[in-house]
Amino acid sequence: MSPKECNHLKKIDMKTKKLLLIVVSVVVSCHLFAENYPTGSLLWKISGKNLAKPSYILGTFHLKPGAYLDSIPGARTAFESSEQIVGEIILDNTQQMQIMSKAMMPADTTYHSLYSDEDYDYVNKQLTPLLGAGLDQLGQLKPSLIQTLVVVLNLTKKMPGFNSEDQIDTYVQKEAIKKQKPVVGLETIEYQIYTLFNSSSLQRQADILLCSLKNIDLIMSKEIDLLLSSYEKADLNALNDLFVTSEDELCPSTPEEINLLIKDRNDNWLQKLPAIMLEKSSFIAVGAGHLVGKDGLLYQLQQAGYKIEAVK
Repeated sequence: MSPKECNHLKKIDMKTKKLLLIVVSVVVSCHLFAENYPTGSLLWKISGKNLAKPSYILGTFHLKPGAYLDSIPGARTAFESSEQIVGEIILDNTQQMQIMSKAMMPADTTYHSLYSDEDYDYVNKQLTPLLGAGLDQLGQLKPSLIQTLVVVLNLTKKMPGFNSEDQIDTYVQKEAIKKQKPVVGLETIEYQIYTLFNSSSLQRQADILLCSLKNIDLIMSKEIDLLLSSYEKADLNALNDLFVTSEDELCPSTPEEINLLIKDRNDNWLQKLPAIMLEKSSFIAVGAGHLVGKDGLLYQLQQAGYKIEAVK
């Protein structure tokens, strides 16, 4: 990070920095599933083809605590029996500053240039009760990061005892290290940062943030509650109805945005997973949004000749 970037980050107050810590290991997994594809379990056994030993794939909800692993049938046994752990990225403590530096607004852009005066005042007033800070404090951050903060903090309000340092993906990797199991990442933190914070224009990001704030009550009462309950029930079809096929989605993503977040990454991972599973039996823990649908890992692994079985 350059000295200029470091000086820029120092201007952010401590309260805002604490908010940013929450999103360090969170990858939004909200655009999920297609109907009539595998459902009913969060954990799946992968066997057949040329595998000497089975591997397992777990759909995680990134904000769930590590202890949630033991509430998923068969997950602990699958973890213990696997020779290596595979995640979206290899998680470590250095990623905070990387995320913060790449999520800063460019010097030549302000929220006054992205919003009309009326919309600026609206966003500013809405953010203060939600995040404890308005655009005066958060205006150095890109809209996509503020949007992520809004979503994540509202999710954590529905999860009593949430601990930003104890999340299931991180827990799985830490347990692997304790047991001297190798940990493999499917992509880099730089790629995830680009996908989340830099793949769309600042104007598009600002428009999504404004839309979300205008619909925050419905998002809180409908979408977030349904997201949590559907995941906990392993009801992947309900998640599909909420995030992909629903015609009344409040602030819909474009097909290109969904492809970048889900399909393109799945396709990249599927080029790596066969060799990874062939080398060692693997416990693969990735966001649940990557599992199901015609572009999902489960269906595509089936199409590639593997046997996919729900673990219940």
